[in-house]
Amino acid sequence: MDPVSAAGLALGVASIGLQIYTGCIQGIQLLITAMNYPEDCEYLNLRLRMEQQRLFAWSETSGLLDLDAKNQKKVLESNTFVLHRQTVLDLLVQVQCLFREFQDKQERHRNLQTAGEQDDVLERPEKDAAEARFPLAARRRDFIKKVMLSLRESSKEAATRLRWVSFDKVAFETLLSRFATLNDNMTDILDARLQVEIHHTVQDTNRGVLQLHHKIADLGRLVMALNVKLEASVPTPVSHMSASQKEANASGLQLLSQLAKFKAFNESMESETKTPWDHATAMCLGLGNPDEQKDLMIDRSMIKLDPAVDEADLPRCEALLTLPSGGEKRVWVEWKEYERQKPDDSSPPKEVIIERVRKLAALLNHSPKPEAFRTPHCLGFFDKASRSPDGEDDEDALDLRLGLIFQRPLDESLDASLPPVSLRELLVSVRRPRVTERIKLALAISNCLLYLHAVNWLHKGLRSHNIVFFQTTKGQVDYSKPYLSGFDFSRPARPEEMTDIPGDDAEFDLYRHPQAQSTNPGERARFKKSFDIYSLGVLLVEIAHWDTIDRILRINLSIVRSRPSIALRLKSSLLGPDMMAAIGAAVGEVYEKATQICISGGPSLGLEDGDDETDGAVAARLSMAFYENVVKELESVRV
Repeated sequence: MDPVSAAGLALGVASIGLQIYTGCIQGIQLLITAMNYPEDCEYLNLRLRMEQQRLFAWSETSGLLDLDAKNQKKVLESNTFVLHRQTVLDLLVQVQCLFREFQDKQERHRNLQTAGEQDDVLERPEKDAAEARFPLAARRRDFIKKVMLSLRESSKEAATRLRWVSFDKVAFETLLSRFATLNDNMTDILDARLQVEIHHTVQDTNRGVLQLHHKIADLGRLVMALNVKLEASVPTPVSHMSASQKEANASGLQLLSQLAKFKAFNESMESETKTPWDHATAMCLGLGNPDEQKDLMIDRSMIKLDPAVDEADLPRCEALLTLPSGGEKRVWVEWKEYERQKPDDSSPPKEVIIERVRKLAALLNHSPKPEAFRTPHCLGFFDKASRSPDGEDDEDALDLRLGLIFQRPLDESLDASLPPVSLRELLVSVRRPRVTERIKLALAISNCLLYLHAVNWLHKGLRSHNIVFFQTTKGQVDYSKPYLSGFDFSRPARPEEMTDIPGDDAEFDLYRHPQAQSTNPGERARFKKSFDIYSLGVLLVEIAHWDTIDRILRINLSIVRSRPSIALRLKSSLLGPDMMAAIGAAVGEVYEKATQICISGGPSLGLEDGDDETDGAVAARLSMAFYENVVKELESVRV
């Protein structure tokens, strides 16, 4: 077939497909917006929304949705609508018939009926999505609005909102099972590259769902929607999706489920939580008894520190933990300093800091943790300033530090005696690794921050000192497996949380966003997720050049300590054209762009002036932009 004929055929098939696809979205949207879903079945509505987003992702990736905007490029670039023209149309017709027949049957059995009152939910999908706490991209929102208005113009009766009178759960589960299978088959007709693109798009949307869900009951429904195993009452078509893609989809859902459980556990520890959750929700989320898991404070006598290390001013050290059985276990300790509360002191009192560390220890102790989280397993914490049993400690001589106790990774390939080594140490002592290894390291840290923010935590101390590695028996490290440490100032990303102000350290200020550096509470902005992303940008600069930020910019730290304005001007220096060009020359244009976005922030991260990053919708938008413009771009780098 000559190119002109092939192009004409592709456009003709795609045009017919778009008409059928319009009917699919209309039928799905009528069912999604139906009123009176039983509370214990709302997770099925959430699952339907997620499957609808999979169908949207397919239409965007294949180019079908572009055709609605008179953009033919994607359709013409793909052979999908030529090689699989009949299959595409058959599958779309099956989706349309599936929902049309389901609605007809439910109406015949009087389970579904039209709602008496009229409202604007059908023509305002953004309103419906907001009520359901579900992210909806502007492009998809506009398409839904357009096709639902079209339905109303063609038939006012057909575009009437539905209401459940009696919910047929078995039939709904069968509907979802068939819809999921059809989605699988539609994805399978695309080439491998486009299948991966759909997978990433769906995962991005699902992370947005997680950002918008905060209540334990809502997170429970999300986990149920992710884990649901539908048992259809009638045979369904077999999906021919590749085994690798099926595995990727399953692992993606499992990861999101684990993150939702983490977030629920975090929420369950809050003392302000007044509403108890039911047993089924607790079992689904693996909450156990949060009050018991919060109690991870260990007596300081159970920790043995090397006297030489104990006296040194180090952010971490190794130690021996005495076990209840009497044996000892090699662990490592991360320190957090605190000060006695003084009159008119704006920093949190010790009780607040201990409670925050208690919650952090519980979160980092909770299992299982997603692999991408890249945080060590916490065994508990202790107060080094705890008084001796006779109460005769000199109060002025007390060591005012809290120690978070971490377990070494359970990996036989790692040396059990070698201490963890920080990225900072490697930058000044190890020859620059290959570009591939540096890209893997940058991606792993970016992914870790993405998921830490997904469970609503701020790190607040992201710098090369707090990226650690464990060494093999040959003294080597795997740059794709860093661990994020240094949680001494970490806290939940909630507006009511008190900010713990980092100490005056010129070196650490080089990693902090300028707006977070002032020690004057009236001038200092509350720490937020975009500030963590800025710190990541500084890290990306260091990884690109394989050197410390002060040496890269030729900054004398002793001068910075007397002239803090130097650190405040660091952002503009990093964004200078020569600096960005040097990063591109070292690790490529894609890496350069990702670094620039992290440091510049703002609209490139989906943020506008005045946005409240603790708001779920803003957090979801930030997460999607950070993934799309930074994490996904780093994933795409091929050397």
